[in-house]
Amino acid sequence: MTIESDSYLAVLKFTSDIIPFRKLLQATIRANKTGHFWWIGSDSWGAKVYPVRDQEWAAEGAITILPRRTSLTGFDTYYKSLRPRMDGDDCEKNHGKNIRTEHGEINCRNVWFREFWSQHHKCAFDINTTAMGPHVKQCTGKEKLHEYEQEGLVPFVVDAVYSMAKAVHNMVEEECGIEWTDENEGGEKRLRLCSKVLPAPPGARLLRHIRNVSFTGRQGTEIRFNKDGDAYGSYNIYQYQRKDDKYDYVKIGAWKEELGLDISLMKWRNDSTDQCCWSCVACREDAYVFNDTCIACGAGRAPGPDRSHCLRLPAQVIRWGSPWAVAPLVLSACGIIATIFTAAVFVRFNATPIIMASGRELCYVLLTGILSCYLMPFLILAPPTPVTCGALRVGLGICLSLCYSAIFTKTNRISRIFNRGVKSIKRPSYTSPRSQIVICLGIVSVQLLGAVIWLVIEKPATKEIYPYPLTAVLTCGVSTFSLMMSLVYNMVLIILCTLYAFKTRKIPENFNEAKYIGFTMYSTCIVWLAFIPIYFGTNNDYTIQISSMCMCIDISATVALGCLFTPKVYIVLFQPYKNVRQGNTQVVLPRGIQLHTHLLQTVLLCLQENVFLIGMFKQWSSAE
Repeated sequence: MTIESDSYLAVLKFTSDIIPFRKLLQATIRANKTGHFWWIGSDSWGAKVYPVRDQEWAAEGAITILPRRTSLTGFDTYYKSLRPRMDGDDCEKNHGKNIRTEHGEINCRNVWFREFWSQHHKCAFDINTTAMGPHVKQCTGKEKLHEYEQEGLVPFVVDAVYSMAKAVHNMVEEECGIEWTDENEGGEKRLRLCSKVLPAPPGARLLRHIRNVSFTGRQGTEIRFNKDGDAYGSYNIYQYQRKDDKYDYVKIGAWKEELGLDISLMKWRNDSTDQCCWSCVACREDAYVFNDTCIACGAGRAPGPDRSHCLRLPAQVIRWGSPWAVAPLVLSACGIIATIFTAAVFVRFNATPIIMASGRELCYVLLTGILSCYLMPFLILAPPTPVTCGALRVGLGICLSLCYSAIFTKTNRISRIFNRGVKSIKRPSYTSPRSQIVICLGIVSVQLLGAVIWLVIEKPATKEIYPYPLTAVLTCGVSTFSLMMSLVYNMVLIILCTLYAFKTRKIPENFNEAKYIGFTMYSTCIVWLAFIPIYFGTNNDYTIQISSMCMCIDISATVALGCLFTPKVYIVLFQPYKNVRQGNTQVVLPRGIQLHTHLLQTVLLCLQENVFLIGMFKQWSSAE
């Protein structure tokens, strides 16, 4: 192999054979690339000397792992006492069990033990064989084991045997139960074999019992298995370091269901302790770490405190104490008080001329709509539920329809009276208070019918939206487009009211209510034209959107209340001398004007409809 890269690399080596480790280190020496690689070896490398022998400098800084193990003293005593089977030892009569003698324990159980004994002591049991050479001595079975060191996997093999034994024991006990021996045999309980486990235990059920095993192993650690059937590992972590011209494996940490690493013990080439084989990159705020990889949590979820898993975000709503809620709610509260006060004044002075002349019935409808508008912010800012969402769909359109249907009916009536009075002496139709109320409620019923159909087609519900990472908002389950479409009807009413207000701008100066209606509608158009870009241009900021909608409704109601009712309330309370019928004063007609009978009748009809229409008559008379 050729190695030509000049950059530092981390080479992870996982193999059951240690020879590739050695060859890989030799390749770096031949390519003169020692020091350009950080080595990470598996437990097959562990703390072995053979992979690094005579090339220690090439492996300096390597990190390896080795299963945590403790030598079993009892196993060493047992193994050293074993002796091979010799001619004359009758293992067959002992049914494969070991035979204890004064010189040790004859290993009848393992048929390969004689081969091991022959190779380890360089002797032969059959002296006539020439396989090991002519000068090989004969094995006596009394040789002593020298240079013995317990194999590192022995504790794990012992634990594996115990796991299997306990699993079989538990399975037999579950499938067949237990039985008591005879009193002659001690009266002890023992497992009872049955057909369910003979001739061999079923593999699937035995595997289930193996995975449920849990006990303390010979090394003092808990032996148990995870859901995948793997035992929980316990490893020591080593680094191959140089110290005083000598190399050795130094323990720098351990792993037992979590990593414990002492960075201060790590050393790198040139005695540097601040080098490392990776660079850390911070994950995004909405990602967690899995296997050293950043994984996004997804909408509505956030990483936990340790960034090892994701947690569901609590849905946010606008709190009553939030500044975005306090401002519209305070304005609504003041508006409710002002509306109730205005309604009380109208009821108290219900029979006075200025109240009667303003169209009392439509004024009460308009006051009802204004009060509904001031109540809507409390419903909009309430925590979303199917009930509040359904009420919001109906109430938002109805409150505005009540206001602008009353204004539309009023301006339409004024326009028809004045236009008809100039062209004809016939009284305009549908100008009575009862007709006006029917027209107004008919206009509102269109909005109500549309809202009911909307509720039937799309049931009210709540949903969570995620405008930003790590943000979940609980809102009503309706799209912005559908919400805006529900307000289209009221937008049409606003436009019609504004057109009629513009048409009646030249009504005689005495009839100043037309001027106030015009100012109300011009201001309303400005408010709604400002609301649309604010609502759609806030980059899905739900707090601004909801707060701006509340403020728009409040301001629309305040404009109508202030422009249409404040002048009348002021006159009733503070200028009562103006609250008289103009018909009670003597009207002096200019000389030379002869009133025909039909003209007088027209004036009287107009006076019955609205006493302020006398201004039109005066203006018309002056023109004559």
